[in-house]
Amino acid sequence: MTRLTAGAALCIASISLTGCGIFGDDGYFRDRGNDYQRADSLPPLQLPAGVTAKHQEELYEVPQIAGDQLTEGEFEAPRPQALSVNVGLERVKIQKLGNRRWVLVSQPPAEVWPQLHYFLRTSGLRLESSDASAGVMETTWLTFNESPGTKDKYRLQVESGVQPDTTEIHVRHLSVPAETPASARVDWPAQSSSPEREGWMIDEMSNSLAAESTGAAASLVAQAIGGTSVKVQLQEPSGREPYISMGLAMDRAWATVAHAVNAGAYRLHKEDADAGILYVTYDEDRELADEDEGGWFSWGGKGEDKLAKAADEVSLQQILANIDMSSDAEPALFADIQGLGGAPAAEYPGYLVVLRGGNDVIEVRIRNTRGQPLSRTKASQLLQAIRQNLI
Repeated sequence: MTRLTAGAALCIASISLTGCGIFGDDGYFRDRGNDYQRADSLPPLQLPAGVTAKHQEELYEVPQIAGDQLTEGEFEAPRPQALSVNVGLERVKIQKLGNRRWVLVSQPPAEVWPQLHYFLRTSGLRLESSDASAGVMETTWLTFNESPGTKDKYRLQVESGVQPDTTEIHVRHLSVPAETPASARVDWPAQSSSPEREGWMIDEMSNSLAAESTGAAASLVAQAIGGTSVKVQLQEPSGREPYISMGLAMDRAWATVAHAVNAGAYRLHKEDADAGILYVTYDEDRELADEDEGGWFSWGGKGEDKLAKAADEVSLQQILANIDMSSDAEPALFADIQGLGGAPAAEYPGYLVVLRGGNDVIEVRIRNTRGQPLSRTKASQLLQAIRQNLI
């Protein structure tokens, strides 16, 4: 037994002594991560004489870089963006904000449109009009047995969702006296006449859509629904800081951004809806801990989040007093906010997410805790992480 142990130790020592020639920059198992920096371009493929070449174009064009701009050295590849936290949820979901409800379907509008036609037809609800370009369906007048003195009508508004290849269906209900002429002009109210009957339609419709197969049958006439109006986009204008543009009302934009900055690698610590500011931290290890929790290679699971703990100890008043009032960054996001500046500059952890705008045109930007713009690359990364978590 002693000789076996000694032999094993001798073998390990031999491997350790010879390891210098196997690993390292000059070893056989060296790191080849930066070899691409020394790669050369190959000339185009030459076809034999008499063979006619078809027109081809570069699928992945490599930009030209001057020789003095390329330097070899250590390079850390950035981590890929995590998949959206919304991936894998139910195909049909009812969402609510305040007293508004709508149906969210994880399919593009062109596939949902014919399913809505099928639902209305099988439910005995006839359509008076169907405008695919506007994404609007209106039923004919109908009468509920429990209220013979009135007649009712529904309007379905189909729109592209916040996430790609999703659909939102907004329902409006109208009730008028039964003696109202059928030819009378229909003035749709800002809110449904009866929240209960609106809820009935939403529940019936969502159940029907959830029971439908997930086949890719689509309506050609509905291809344009939402095609020209994207609700949410990451904008990266030349020479200016990136931002997210949102075609949403401020209350919904605030709600979905607040959700996005409290998921994945983000944590929300303080918020002020009147000032349009959210104080957040971002740590990619949080997502890794969530994904690996319980696995063989755990990153600590629910261990102490020191970054979040430090941010929790900072008040929003301290953050606002820390804003750099001498900064000439445009746009000026912090004008007309009480309690700005005046405190000695401090390095608080995290970032400020700022919402500005109105009339369904909202812009979302991210700054450091001094209110100063981030580098273009960093800002785009952080905004993309918000974009992926919007609901």
